[in-house]
Amino acid sequence: MSTENLVELHEVSKTYGRPDTPPVLEKIDLTIHRGERISLVGPSGSGKSTLLSLIAGLLRPTHGRVHVLGHDLESLPDRDRARLRARHIGIALQSENLIPFLSAQENVELALRLGHFGSRRDCRRRARDTLAALGVAHRSHNLPRTLSGGEAQRVAVAVAIAKGPDLILADEAVAQLDQSNAAQVMAEILDGPWALVLVTHDRELAEAMPIRYSIHDHRLALASAAVRQ
Repeated sequence: MSTENLVELHEVSKTYGRPDTPPVLEKIDLTIHRGERISLVGPSGSGKSTLLSLIAGLLRPTHGRVHVLGHDLESLPDRDRARLRARHIGIALQSENLIPFLSAQENVELALRLGHFGSRRDCRRRARDTLAALGVAHRSHNLPRTLSGGEAQRVAVAVAIAKGPDLILADEAVAQLDQSNAAQVMAEILDGPWALVLVTHDRELAEAMPIRYSIHDHRLALASAAVRQ
């Protein structure tokens, strides 16, 4: 795997259930370079979220290989895949996926501490700064159940970006936000040096990304791309 390539998928297929079940994804080839901005669109149930989970190592492919930062995820033990995610991948899901008994700030701090991003004080400061940048500093000490859907989604984005990962996987990360807050959050997501894979049903947002893919009939297709350097 080239050092310029952050992620490589080769002939990846994913099937749930019995082997004779039709695949959700079939023979996916994908390369993600450092710093690239990629959007991914497709009908509901087409496999977009499954693809993100395969890249993150949350799912194993039925066939094919997934490499992230030079590591073959299939060959990594569960603990090492978890460490890779904690250190290098930020995940912002449509379902906020926050730990319910931790406050907003504690959720962000935990992500930083799991990735060993400095002292407890450093993690606390970075968590506060990230929540402030996303406009939810005033909700730092609230539990997830007391947050609105939009607030919880912004906290989930804070969890993903606070550590400055190599890759962010965002699944409808601004779907519950009004136009103003969505613009603020996207500005923060796009501000970092990380690579971004953005799943969205928002056509305007998808078309704002330099590289655009779509999934139809279990296959990944390149819709448009800027020239890669």
